[in-house]
Amino acid sequence: MEAVYRNVESMDKSGRASMAAFEYGVGDVIVTYENELLARVAQGVHYDIVMPDDTILIENPAGVVDVNADAHGVREAAEALVAYMQGAQAQAVFAEHGFRPVNEETAERYASRYKQPSGLFDIGYLGGWEKVRSELYAKRGVWYQVLAGK
Repeated sequence: MEAVYRNVESMDKSGRASMAAFEYGVGDVIVTYENELLARVAQGVHYDIVMPDDTILIENPAGVVDVNADAHGVREAAEALVAYMQGAQAQAVFAEHGFRPVNEETAERYASRYKQPSGLFDIGYLGGWEKVRSELYAKRGVWYQVLAGK
């Protein structure tokens, strides 16, 4: 991680901010989320895209916060929205904006756009979120040590 970090010219707060900085001329290469890159490509910006064989699956969950839905009397509408978002129609909209569809029917329709990396893994491969948070992102974790230059 230290070797990679030594080559970082700009570390922004979000993938979108990184894309903006890169497009203003900061850096020679950008490492970013697939959806951020595909959104710019859809707007006509050309990129030479290199997708690594081994990469982590980023998932964007949606759910109903029980206490809020119940407190505001919107549970039925909230659950309907989440169900709609998982359906083919909404998934096609997500796919058009750079997000990999999770609905099987929609994923098949967009298979040519979203190539599956051979070594795609999820957070479980790294031991799960609890382990990653404690070993990588904690106040004295690996990433903290890299940023502190230790």
